Amino acid sequence: MNKKEHPDLMYDKIVLAANLYYKSNLSQREIAQRLNVSRPWVSKLLSRAEDLGIVKIKIDSPISGIPLLESQLQQKYDLKHAGVIDTSDSSRDYLAMAAASYFVSKIQPEDSIGIGWGTAITRFLKQLPSLHLPSTIIAPMAGSFGVSFETLPNYNALQMAEKTGGTANILHVPAFCSSSKEYETLIANEHTKDMISMAEHSDIILTGIGTFSSSFLTRYHILSDTDIDSFKQAGAIGDILLQFLDKDGNCVHTDLTERLIIADIFRARKNARCVIAIAEGLEKLNIIHTVLSLHLVDSFFTSQETASALLKLCDSSSIQ
Repeated sequence: MNKKEHPDLMYDKIVLAANLYYKSNLSQREIAQRLNVSRPWVSKLLSRAEDLGIVKIKIDSPISGIPLLESQLQQKYDLKHAGVIDTSDSSRDYLAMAAASYFVSKIQPEDSIGIGWGTAITRFLKQLPSLHLPSTIIAPMAGSFGVSFETLPNYNALQMAEKTGGTANILHVPAFCSSSKEYETLIANEHTKDMISMAEHSDIILTGIGTFSSSFLTRYHILSDTDIDSFKQAGAIGDILLQFLDKDGNCVHTDLTERLIIADIFRARKNARCVIAIAEGLEKLNIIHTVLSLHLVDSFFTSQETASALLKLCDSSSIQ
């Protein structure tokens, strides 16, 4: 191990190795291959995890989750996996770390990855360790929009490719077309159709879940006040990968949605082996509940506060 490495970074690697080995049941050889390190190095990390008291009868780390809330969420929404993290310690982004650890345990050497955008994905990419998976292919789930890196799907695809050692495919069109004519011209392009099809056939999809009150769509003025009013009048409560939904799970259609160049999350969900969503915040409860109820996501990561509120929302909904 590199003695000069920052203590926090080394601790993160120890925690990651412990979770992958003891919780995700990967072998030391598999961990070594995915992290592009030697097997003896992985063995040293696991030994250090025992020395630090991280590994006891169970993995005692901030990203291990809260089992009771996780099992309740899995049961309520029929999820394959739920990660519920205590985020009261804000010194580290344990929620994003937990999602990154899970992703590392699920990715296969030749997977295609569809990637979203927004704060949750930016946080995830910051916590994702460097992997050695040169055969992976990454595709953005929509055309480009916005001026911030966190709102550029192509940038996130490039970042993911850098992290995995794979190849990013870039979608050279806007997500929001200015007119029906522009949309029809761009969507008819063979490269655009191939890229959208690739995204819709991803093995793993990574996404956030958005609502109007705290979305980058409003924060960066990607949607105008007129656009937002039209969505709300149509009953929209938020979106997943720019698929706007009402509280009953119906797709909302406006003039703007007819001019969006995006991968269809409903189609992509049928093809994906795993759809991982990261979302937290009480203002997002309704849209998270709707997305999970539609089974558009099978692996969900959230905070303890959000999980508890979701379960209460489920209970009140069932009573009504």
